[in-house]
Amino acid sequence: MHERAETLLSSLYAGPVRRLSERAGLHPFVFEIHRRIQTGTKMIDHRRAPNPYPVDVAGRSVRFDVSTLAEYNRVSSFLEEEALIDEIVAEVSADDVYWDVGANIGTHALLPAAANPEASVIAVEPHHRNIAKLIRNKTLNDLENVTILPVALSDRNGTAALHGEEDRPGYGSFSLVNTSADTVADVPVRPGDDVIEDGVPTPSVVKIDVEGGELAVLDGLEGTLSSSAVRTVFCEVHQQEGVTEDAVERRFREFGYDVSRIAERGPMVFLRADRD
Repeated sequence: MHERAETLLSSLYAGPVRRLSERAGLHPFVFEIHRRIQTGTKMIDHRRAPNPYPVDVAGRSVRFDVSTLAEYNRVSSFLEEEALIDEIVAEVSADDVYWDVGANIGTHALLPAAANPEASVIAVEPHHRNIAKLIRNKTLNDLENVTILPVALSDRNGTAALHGEEDRPGYGSFSLVNTSADTVADVPVRPGDDVIEDGVPTPSVVKIDVEGGELAVLDGLEGTLSSSAVRTVFCEVHQQEGVTEDAVERRFREFGYDVSRIAERGPMVFLRADRD
């Protein structure tokens, strides 16, 4: 019954409710109510779900540890990012080095890795508990083509406070820029260009999801992105953290990319930048 109710709610939200809320300027508020109702129904589903939780990609079942509700939400629904994951899986091929910047527990890293076992995947993630889950999920699936890089990419070298409201695996809103939230950890930060100088393979495809730190990541990769090495970048723009779609798109165009919008979710926008 709750599944049918959730389906009806989602249908209404995607149709008349969303249109009316956007016209009234209330879309972020209505989106948050929608998210909270979905969380309640997901709690019921989580109790019934298998663990590890299987996800099919390219004829292979990839398993994820979903011990927490946050992990289950991320893996069972991809938090409405199916279109993004599909495009990444389709883009990455055997000869590619794919960087997942802000890898969390690994959905956007391990699914492309399983679908393209000859590709090299670098999962960049600074949060200690997410790193532990990344290792667990990589081991569950015997994905030897995945390397975990335990840092936060930025435009400088050093250490920074990682902020968030909760300190648990799968929670996807840890941020270097949202200083209004509690500090959950101090993490190393490095420019991507410096990481490459230290021997990490240069990417040909990149995904960026860093909760408001997008421009700093792009600035730290300026040398690499200005070359012909990277052909495609997928970037989530967190406008609720003060980053604008126009600013990110402008930076990509300065680096020589054509930019298109894949999707949006509340105040967040998903961009795809392809080498012109």
